[in-house]
Amino acid sequence: MKCPHCESKLSFSLLRKSIRRPQPCPSCDEGFTVTLSMSRMFLLIIPVAMSLFMIRPISLHWGIPPNLFSVLLIVLYVLSCATLIKRPVR
Repeated sequence: MKCPHCESKLSFSLLRKSIRRPQPCPSCDEGFTVTLSMSRMFLLIIPVAMSLFMIRPISLHWGIPPNLFSVLLIVLYVLSCATLIKRPVR
């Protein structure tokens, strides 16, 4: 992901820290935090729900536990809803 202020690339460890509280960008020192985009979440809920229903027969046919595919799909869903927003650093 990129900084919402200066578009510089941010490290994963810095993004992980910014989930709890705003962190400064290493290049511009402006604050940002990671949040979940509710609009993306509502937009993607129907395709994800349909995919969860269609994965079960496919995974059973392949002999793979359906829970594994379900967890993978839900993790990808949450990661796709993550966004960076501008927040002042205290």
